[in-house]
Amino acid sequence: MRQLAIWDLATRLFHWLLVASVGLGYLVSSGRPTGAVFLVHVSCGYLVLLLLLFRLVWGFVGGEHARFADFVRGPRAGLDYLKALAAGRAPRYLGHNPAGAAVILLMLALLALIVVTGLLAEGVTGGAGPLSPLVPLAAAKSVGSIHKLLGNAIIVLAGLHVVGVLGESLLHRENLVAAMITGRKRAESAAERNARPAPAWRAIGLVLVLGLLAAVMVLSTRLPPARPGTPAAAIAAGAAPVQR
Repeated sequence: MRQLAIWDLATRLFHWLLVASVGLGYLVSSGRPTGAVFLVHVSCGYLVLLLLLFRLVWGFVGGEHARFADFVRGPRAGLDYLKALAAGRAPRYLGHNPAGAAVILLMLALLALIVVTGLLAEGVTGGAGPLSPLVPLAAAKSVGSIHKLLGNAIIVLAGLHVVGVLGESLLHRENLVAAMITGRKRAESAAERNARPAPAWRAIGLVLVLGLLAAVMVLSTRLPPARPGTPAAAIAAGAAPVQR
């Protein structure tokens, strides 16, 4: 069976790095994380921001099926696809189908809001981040509550995305998860062809620029002080950790 190259390497790396960073960031976000746990949560948030910026640019200069022009079709196309899906006759797309594309755009927008609210609320912990000076502490607490609400919402939306992927995989007897790993899908007609790739230098150059932004973000970050009574606080104060 002829295999087609559909998803470029940059798109696949973006996808799985985003899954890992969002998942890990959510897992360590319960309560009010401090110390190493807080560092992991913030690092995941920074990585999500860099990935979103990468995907925004890659949506214009990336491979054929990674471009927004390839899969953004409007609400009517999404509704028509869902009707066809309910009737069991949804067409197969080599790239994103219209309904899946709408969910992906919604997820990207929601993740952007999560990152921005997280950066604005970073000062609540006693530390500081790139956007902390923009809001007073009182307002940052309210923004932090919104950040937590949006964090729960993205998990629900990601669950719907997974259900859609599994449903389409069953309908077309095609493993879409494997396709996002290998970048390949089977060809069902002689007219179907490999996606037009983007030059590697575009991805490399974009990563280098984002690396500079990452350095600025890290340098503008101050971790919150350790909670009193914890080993980290005792070490910071120059005393031996309290034995429990």
